[in-house]
Amino acid sequence: MNMLAKTYIVLTIMLSAMGALIVDSHPRFSKILRILGFLVPGLFFLAGVVELLWFQPYFILLSMIAAIGLTLHTEGYYRVIYGKVMYQQLVTDVMLSLVILLFSSETLIEVITLWIVLELVSVLLILMERGYENYPVAIKYLVFCATPGDISILSIWVLASQKYGFIESLLIPLTELSQTSMSVGLLESIILVIGFLTKLGQFPLHSWLPTAYYHAPSPGTSVMSGLLSKMGAFSLFIVISMFSLDPAVFYIMMAQGIVTSLYGYLMTTVQTDVKKVIVYSSLGHMGIVTMLFALYGLVRQPIIQTLIVVYVVYHGIAKALGFVNISIMEQLANTHELYKLGYLGLVSPNALNIAFLTFLNLTGFPPTPGFIVKFLLIFTTLSLVLTGSLLALPVLAIVSFSTVLTVIYMSKFIAAYTSSIKPPLKIPPKNLNEPELIGDYFLSFFTIILSYLLLYVFPADFWVYILLFLTALTTPLAILISVRNLKEAKEEKEQWLSGVEA
Repeated sequence: MNMLAKTYIVLTIMLSAMGALIVDSHPRFSKILRILGFLVPGLFFLAGVVELLWFQPYFILLSMIAAIGLTLHTEGYYRVIYGKVMYQQLVTDVMLSLVILLFSSETLIEVITLWIVLELVSVLLILMERGYENYPVAIKYLVFCATPGDISILSIWVLASQKYGFIESLLIPLTELSQTSMSVGLLESIILVIGFLTKLGQFPLHSWLPTAYYHAPSPGTSVMSGLLSKMGAFSLFIVISMFSLDPAVFYIMMAQGIVTSLYGYLMTTVQTDVKKVIVYSSLGHMGIVTMLFALYGLVRQPIIQTLIVVYVVYHGIAKALGFVNISIMEQLANTHELYKLGYLGLVSPNALNIAFLTFLNLTGFPPTPGFIVKFLLIFTTLSLVLTGSLLALPVLAIVSFSTVLTVIYMSKFIAAYTSSIKPPLKIPPKNLNEPELIGDYFLSFFTIILSYLLLYVFPADFWVYILLFLTALTTPLAILISVRNLKEAKEEKEQWLSGVEA
């Protein structure tokens, strides 16, 4: 192990932690330190200092972009609520830096250590606002999510040690461990994947996810849904690169994905709490990711692996942005109950812009990556079905079904901003501050940039060029609508109940 190369671990944690510790006294310098800390692993990779598996750069990109947006959002959010934000910032930024380091791990000892530490820090994230009130939520998370995950991550070590040795298996680079696939039986296969499927919120150990996501503070839920859940997908990639699993486990995964997706998407349609809508949609999306892993295990088409990483990156950014919107609702209205909202677009045009781009992402309209991912999912699975791979049929059916339901539940989401023509009796004179807006807009508009980056991943063909054309055609329109919203808002005069201009 090149110890010099491991300096990026120290730099990442040190810069992000130092930045969080001085966030109250030196906020500008704090932002610089935190952002630099999050970028360090990516810079080391670009410099060729670290060697990674083929899928790791995608996860690093996701985690770095989400971390930059979420650290700024968290600072602004808690600045409004508490004034002093050092503790909340420290917990959030340490967690963000640990996720980035996990995704950039070169050896099994790094993966195991960072995984276990992240599970412990996740408890602090859940308890960050409500404290003792959220203890039952934290316990449920530890029992139903963290424990199965720890069992699976340690099982990788146990099985690898049988071939490479107890200590050697921890220190051999993942790139070498993945070169020879170890065959395992059905029981070992189930133990290897069950914890990671639980991290993805899959049936039957899915109940922790709605509870933890809903009761955790919304900035924390952004981290959990956008990044922590992706630890499950990341680890499944490691498993399928190191082991030859029993084929039966992929049929089990397919069944789990179908049940979880149907349950998650159907639950979104009956919710009146906007946060619960976004929470249950996460179950639906993760069900599709699980089905794609199962499909790859059964048909071994490389394009499916590419679809998985693209879907994970898209979902991570989009869901981080979705829960950022929930934070905004709490700030502006102190609620996310749909029937108590409808006026948020009148109160804050900035919030409306961020919600607009979130709506486009999750419903799958261009120029967002949601459009590209859903099109390629349907196109690829349909092509597999037409060529005789009927195992792709359930994935095609669920993706098509989810596309319809997504429009329904995201209509609820955008209705919180646009369904009322009258503002509340009293409009808050100040709601979103500068760091928060910078982070929120960064995440919002990076999704458009992400569309072009994701298209670059796929081989150039007719359909990719069509998608590129549609994305380029609609990008100016999305920007124009956002600018117009802000311009119109500046021309309107805010009125208090008394009629005096604010």
